[in-house]
Parts: sequence; C-alpha cells; structure tokens
Amino acid sequence: MKEKLTSIRIHFLIRLLIFWMLFFALFRLFFIIYHHTKIPNSQHSETVLGFFYALRLDFSTACAAITIPFLLWAFQQFYKHRFIHLVNLGFNIAVISIVSILSIANMEMYGEWGTPLSARAFNYLLYPQEVLTFISLWSVLLLIIMCGVFIFIGFKFYRKFMTNFSYPIENKKIKISQIIIIPALLIVGYRGGFQLAPINESSAYYSTLQINNHIATNNIWYLAHSFVESNDNINPYLFMDSKNAKSITENLFQVSSKKTHILTKNKKPNIVIIVLESWTSDIIKALGGENDVTPHFDELTKDGLLFTQMYSSGFRTEQGLVSILSGFPAQPNNSIITVPSKAEQLPSLNVDLGKLGYQSSFYYGGEIEFANMKSYLLNTHFEKIADKNNFDKNQLNSKWGAHDEYVFMKQLEGLKEEKQPFFSVVLTLSTHEPFEVTMQTPFNGGEEQERFKKAAYYTDYCLFNYFNEAKKQQWYKNTLYILVADHGHRLPKNRNMDFPEGRRITAMITGGALADNLRGKTFDKITNQNDIPAIILGALKLPHQEFVWSKDVFNESVKGFAYYSNENALGWIAPEQNIVYAFKSKKIEELQPKTQNTLNDTILSQAKAYLQILYEQYLKY
Repeated sequence: MKEKLTSIRIHFLIRLLIFWMLFFALFRLFFIIYHHTKIPNSQHSETVLGFFYALRLDFSTACAAITIPFLLWAFQQFYKHRFIHLVNLGFNIAVISIVSILSIANMEMYGEWGTPLSARAFNYLLYPQEVLTFISLWSVLLLIIMCGVFIFIGFKFYRKFMTNFSYPIENKKIKISQIIIIPALLIVGYRGGFQLAPINESSAYYSTLQINNHIATNNIWYLAHSFVESNDNINPYLFMDSKNAKSITENLFQVSSKKTHILTKNKKPNIVIIVLESWTSDIIKALGGENDVTPHFDELTKDGLLFTQMYSSGFRTEQGLVSILSGFPAQPNNSIITVPSKAEQLPSLNVDLGKLGYQSSFYYGGEIEFANMKSYLLNTHFEKIADKNNFDKNQLNSKWGAHDEYVFMKQLEGLKEEKQPFFSVVLTLSTHEPFEVTMQTPFNGGEEQERFKKAAYYTDYCLFNYFNEAKKQQWYKNTLYILVADHGHRLPKNRNMDFPEGRRITAMITGGALADNLRGKTFDKITNQNDIPAIILGALKLPHQEFVWSKDVFNESVKGFAYYSNENALGWIAPEQNIVYAFKSKKIEELQPKTQNTLNDTILSQAKAYLQILYEQYLKY
C-alpha cells in the first residue's frame, strides 16, 4: 500500500523531469567553470542569471526527453512486466550517455568556434584528420574521460533518484486520466507555453555578452534545432557552374564611379527606421495604390523622398528585418534569423553605427522572441530592446500585444532621454492579421480586404500623431527617418505573391536631416530593401563592403535591380525585363512587360546566379 501511494504522490515522470532539469544545470555549471576565463569579472553576477533564463528551454528539452519514457510507462500501467521497466531504464541510460557526450563536445568546440555545437560541426566528422588539427590527441583522451565521468554520475544519480517510482497505479480513474492529460502537458511544455509562437533560442537570450546567452541556451535543444534548419547543407538552387555564377553576381555589384546624391545635410544625423508591417505599395496613392487608405502618409511624402520601385526580397517579417538591418536578402525556403549560429555571422548596421558612438534601441509591441528576433537583436548589440513585456496591461489590446499608437508613444518617450546620435528601430504590428484595430475608419466592412485597409488607416493615423509630436523635439532637425515595409502583401488587391506587384513595398526617407533638395521628390531606380544599409552608410560617407548584398543605389553607376523569392518562385526585376521563374516546373511563369515575348537570357542568368551564390553564402555561415 505504501508503494502504491508513493507512486501516485511522487510520480515517476515528474521525478524524471526534475532529474533532467538538474542534469542540464550541472552541465551548465561545468561549462561556466570550463570557460571562466572568457567571462569578465564584472559579468559574473549576470552570468549566474543564465540559470534562470535557461529554465524554459531546459524544460522544453526535458519534455522531449521524457516522451518515450512516458509511452513505456503508460504501457506498463496495463502490462506489469519487468521487461518494460528494463527497456525504460536502458533508454534513459542511453539518453544520459548521448547528452553527456554532446554536452562535453559542446564545451570543447565552444572554445574553438565561440558558438554552441550545431549541425555544421558534424560535417567535420567526415574529415577526422582535419579535426585533429585543432584538437590534440591528449584533448580527445581528456574528453573521453570527462564523458565517462559524467555518464557514470548520471547513471548513479538516475538509479538513486528513480528507484521504485515506476510502479503501476492501481486506481483506474487516476491511471486513465493521467494517460490522457500528460501528453497534452508534454506538448505545452515542449512548445514552451501557450504563447502564439513556439519557444526558440531567444527565450534564453538576456545579455549583451554573447557567452552568457550561450550558457543559458540548452545545447541539446540548440543542436536539434540546427539539424532541423540545416537543410542537409545542400544548395537546392544550383543552376550553373559556381565560378560562372560568382562572376555574374559580382558584375551586378560593380561600381565605376563615386558620384552620388547627398542625402543628409548633417554629418552625423540621428537615424530612425520605422519598419511598417505589410505596407504594400497598393495602399499608397502616390505609388498607384488605392485612395484614402493612408492619407497622412501621402502628406508626409511632400516632405520626404519616396521610393517608387523598392521591393522586399522575402515575405516574412523576420526576413525583412534581416534585409533591412544586415543587408542580407531572404532565402526562398527558410529564414536565416531562425538559425542563430548563422545569424550571428551577419554584418550589422547597428554594429557599424555603434562604432561611431550611436546609442541604439528597438521597439516592438509583440513578442520579441518570435522567430528568434531577440537573439538576432542581442547579437547585433542593440542596447535597449522593448517588447510587449514593457507595456502596461491596459495597452496590450492587440492579439499580438500592444497596438502601434502605444509603440510609437513609448519610442518617443525613450528618445527624449537618448543621448545623440542615436539609432532607433520601430517595428509596427497593427497591420498584421487579424487586422483588429481600436478606432473607427472609413473602412468598416467585414471582408478581409476592408479589414486590412482599416488596419492600415489606423497605423497611418498613428504615424500622423507620431510625426506631429516628433517634430516638436529638439533632436528632430538632426534626424533622418527611413520608413520601409517589412514585406509586401496580397491584400487589398488579392495579389499573387509570386509576381512583382505583390512585392513592391512602401519606402520613404524623411526627417529634419534630409537634404532640402530631395524633399517632395521621388526616387525611381529599382532597388531592394536589403540596399538600406549601404544607402545609410553611403549617406554618412562610410564604407559598406561587408554588406556584400547591399548596394548604394544613390551612386549613379550602381545598377538598379531587385530580387525576391519564396518556396514557389524566383523573381527578378530589371529595367529591361521582369522575370518570374517557377522552381518546380523550371519554367518562366511570366515575362513583363507582357508585350515582350522574347526571354532575355542574360537577365534570367543574373537572377539564377544571384540566388545560387546567395544560398552558397547562407550555407557557409
């Protein structure tokens, strides 16, 4: 009777969950000791916080680790056979051994690479001689001994901690209810809670010191995620010989002159980027879009420089963010930001401006951990990051978090205290589905198109109030604003997102620091949003060679073209011809202008070469 009550009171799976949480914490402690020389003395107290920030990813990993034991335990509730207990024991010892080996390998490889163990490292196992060039034989022997020690500790701890706690539950109602409820709890634990976005590495990121974030990140979760995102390290977009593709791509970025427009009248202006969620050109009257959706933006164009031919390379917010801040175009089948080991190697506009003394901030009303944005922003050294957790509860009136009016308000409050020069980014969210906003507009229909226009009208009104207030600030006259959409949208005209019309986005430069001769003008050269870093750095007379996919289109010798893609198609926009190439059929879906029926093979080769080399670089990161 005592054994039966104990098995109900202290459940086998709960104890197993606690075991894994403690085991992960043990490796984290050992990692800190092993790499203590990499942690400045002033950061020790912050490093300790890693144990707290690690809890969510550790819990998610632990839930994954106990899934098979749960199934075996559930089977054991009906078939009381010792063999099942032995299988469960054997499985857990095997997992303990694998976790120990991978965690020890992670500690050693981190010293060489400065990043947690990822799928990329396993490529080197095919070349053992090369591995031994940076790991000595003595190091290998030491690692083997350490693995043996931790496996032994784990085995002994498991046997002591778990003994006599897997007995079947006799109470039938309790038995059935637990078998039904536990899978749901495991799923919630694995995805990290009930929030909109499943958990990712960003949940563990909390520090501007990179090693602290890596300490808090569960290395097993990180490794598994890297395998999911690795795409087998094969370039699916091979169209031609690599040397030929590289030559064609390099020719696209050739610059023969230094003659350029002067964008700013100040040498070191404040820079603010407002990333407008889903602001397709179809809602801007001045860009040929629908009337009266964004009337205040139309007024702003009279004091700004409007881009008439800017295109988003991707179709997701995180892709747009990387394009705008790192100048790296989107890939058709993934987002580099979701693979921290790759995203960490991207260049950063914020890092370059930080070297000049710019103070930085990022404002968003939603979950900053979504799509690993938090890890990306911390990796690129944003000093202040505000998300939904920084808003009052009464301001969280959107499905995603805080609506745009509150985000703009918070950024303005923050800038009043910011030391100049500053670099600040705002990411809006009110024009994201489900398009529910808090004000009456001329668009009150229930159709999707009307709701999208209503949301855009609301954000436009928020922009109007924002700029009215910003213009009253002393720093406004020394500030350059870049307003740019994260991506296009099929609404309100039900565009096919394979075609250029759905990818043309809203983009404008304005603010008190904009050169007076550019106000009220349009810029008509074809460009991508990933050209923004080169445009900004070019305006400041700074080099931008590290942003290899970003071009300063204000230089008169720079070619005007734009690339975009998704899982279906590759798009290319050039002065001579627009091309939409379908991946599956390997055929041209559309040529533009439609009156031009002859395919320009040179243009198609440029598009294919660009994507091929872009993906090669993605794989190398």
